[in-house]
Amino acid sequence: MRSRYPSRGSTFEYYAWLFTRLSGIFMLLMAAFGIVYANLAGGRTLMDMPTQYRWSFFPTYWHVQNSDIPDVFPNWSNSFWQIYALLLFLVAAMHGFNGLRVVAEDYIHRPYLLLLTKWLVLVLFLFTLFAGTIIVFELFI
Repeated sequence: MRSRYPSRGSTFEYYAWLFTRLSGIFMLLMAAFGIVYANLAGGRTLMDMPTQYRWSFFPTYWHVQNSDIPDVFPNWSNSFWQIYALLLFLVAAMHGFNGLRVVAEDYIHRPYLLLLTKWLVLVLFLFTLFAGTIIVFELFI
């Protein structure tokens, strides 16, 4: 097992370690902002918890459009919420795939298998970014 902190000789590992901590905090703040906005925007009616989670963690227009809150679609089709959704998706994907890379380094000890696994994680990461960007912007444009 690796130590809790990265070694001082590896700059990339240090920045990856730092990114993981900061991105986790950033995602929590973005989710809190989404929940607060969902409560403020849906203040006219009672909003159930699944609707709040859809607004906060995967803010695409069909999640909001399929809720019972009237007149919210124009708010979610502007560029601020498009950038918010894309930023939340990118940070979450980078956070998750960085964690997957660290787990692979912890448990795979053969050098060629580790290299193959890292390339597979990179390919899956790029595919996820491509697919997620299409999903976020599919019907906004």
